[in-house]
Amino acid sequence: MNDQQLNLVSLFSRIEQLEQHLLIVRKYSTGLKRQLDCVTEQFNNRPELQEWELLKREFAELKKQHNLMLSLSDRTFNSQTLNSPHNNDTKEDAEIVKEFFARVDRQLQQDSLTPTVEESQELASNDEQIVSFHHEEIDAVEQETKFSVFTDEEFKIERMLLLLMRDETEEEDYQEADISAEEFLTKCNEGERDFTGINLAGVDLNEKSFSSYGNLNLSQANLSRAKLSKGKLSSVNLYQANLQRAVLCETELNYINLNNANLTNADLRKTQMYEAKLGKANLRNANLSLANLQKANLCEANLIQANLSGADLTLQANLNDANLSHANLSGAKLRKAQLINADLSNANLSNANLLEANLEGANLRGVKLQEAVYNEATIFPKDFDPVKAGAYLIAPNSSLRNANLAGIDLSQVNLSGAYLEGANLNSANLLHANLSQINLCRANLNKANLNSAKLLQANLCHANLSNADLGSANLTAVDLRAAKLIQSNLSSTNLAGADISQTDLKNAINIHWANLSGANLTGTNLLGISLTNINLSGANLSGANLCGTQLSGANLSGANLTSADLRGARLTRANLEKANLKGANINGAILEENNNDKAKLTGAIMPDGTTHE
Repeated sequence: MNDQQLNLVSLFSRIEQLEQHLLIVRKYSTGLKRQLDCVTEQFNNRPELQEWELLKREFAELKKQHNLMLSLSDRTFNSQTLNSPHNNDTKEDAEIVKEFFARVDRQLQQDSLTPTVEESQELASNDEQIVSFHHEEIDAVEQETKFSVFTDEEFKIERMLLLLMRDETEEEDYQEADISAEEFLTKCNEGERDFTGINLAGVDLNEKSFSSYGNLNLSQANLSRAKLSKGKLSSVNLYQANLQRAVLCETELNYINLNNANLTNADLRKTQMYEAKLGKANLRNANLSLANLQKANLCEANLIQANLSGADLTLQANLNDANLSHANLSGAKLRKAQLINADLSNANLSNANLLEANLEGANLRGVKLQEAVYNEATIFPKDFDPVKAGAYLIAPNSSLRNANLAGIDLSQVNLSGAYLEGANLNSANLLHANLSQINLCRANLNKANLNSAKLLQANLCHANLSNADLGSANLTAVDLRAAKLIQSNLSSTNLAGADISQTDLKNAINIHWANLSGANLTGTNLLGISLTNINLSGANLSGANLCGTQLSGANLSGANLTSADLRGARLTRANLEKANLKGANINGAILEENNNDKAKLTGAIMPDGTTHE
């Protein structure tokens, strides 16, 4: 076969290949037309189009509301409407709605770009495009024709997010600072104090102190995104300042003026803001966890969705008329705080301290009060039931079995006769509290502060008092059987007549000057501890382990020491008059060193049963 014949065969073969490609494209075009018809029908029946006229009417109504708001001089916070407080750099309601409609328009325009049947046929008529088609490209085209649309539920959610979560969609001012941090500090050092309206956006002033700059005026300054952590800005004037997204962790802001300031999304964790002025400030989404806000004025402040967990708002902090809707106040210290007419709808107040707080007229719809505490001096709105909401009533004879009161400030409260068996009071503050006849059996009082507390005839059997401070507390006739007192402080504690039998006291850190007269210490472990000058007169120490115990100068007159282990105990100057030592082991015990250090044993019954003269 010559070359001409070979070329002819090759040409026929090429034609057959082109015909096969053409057949594939025609089949694809037919299927594509069917798919486009189906998609067109779906598009014409979209729920968005059915709601379009309704949304237009809603937009017109919102626009009227917007125009009405512009005529008002006072901004108000009302979480039940869409009219949240306006910031200088926050989008207006009309702009949010416009943005939503613009997004829908873009979606519709994108959908309208779907290829038509005529365009597909033009592709089929072009031989060069037919030849370039491959199966992978066909698959890709098929995928492109599957466009995503809003479901009815997604459409509604998107609209609500745009209207209600404006802070998430707002465009922040990312303008550069007018001067650098170094230039600003230089001006301060040169004596300049008035920086009204200065632009310090994003500057790094971490760990800088401005306390020495008296009367520093930064009112209306732009400090958005500024870094001010661990600094000292106490008493600085930041009236109407923009501190949006500023970082002020662990910063001293005592007595500062932040009235009408914008602190949205600011990081204020662990800040010291004692007696700070925050009236009408915008603290939406701000993080104030563990902040010290004692005596702070937050009247009419916007604290929607703010994090105030563990914050200290005691000493009558003013939160009157504040908007705390959806705020996190879990574990917050609100003792004696003023929350008159505050909006606490859907706020989290679990584990919060509301003792003596005033919530008169507050909006508590949907509020969480699980394990929060209140007392009879707490004022709630009329007809509100805090117990039904999960709060604990701190009052005499209350029933709080297994209650979780860990870390709560219960200083000076009256819980006499209350039932708290198994309760968790880990690290609770019970300073000067009246706990007479309280039932704390098996309660957890680890690290609790019971200094100067009154616990007369209280039941503390099997209670965990490890690391607890019982200094100067009155535990007269208390039941401490089998209680844990490891590393507890019993200095000057009154344990007269207490039942401490089977209790381990060997690791108590301080028992100096404690009164244990008449106490029952049967079988108690006092191995090697110091009981110098302690009062154990009339105490029952039978079978007690006093091996190596320091009892110099202790008063053991009339004590029952039968079968006690006193090996190696130091008893110089101890008063053992009429003490019963029958069966006691005093082998190696130190009873005297010289005539002035002799123990008093007159009338004592010695181990051999004889009476000492």
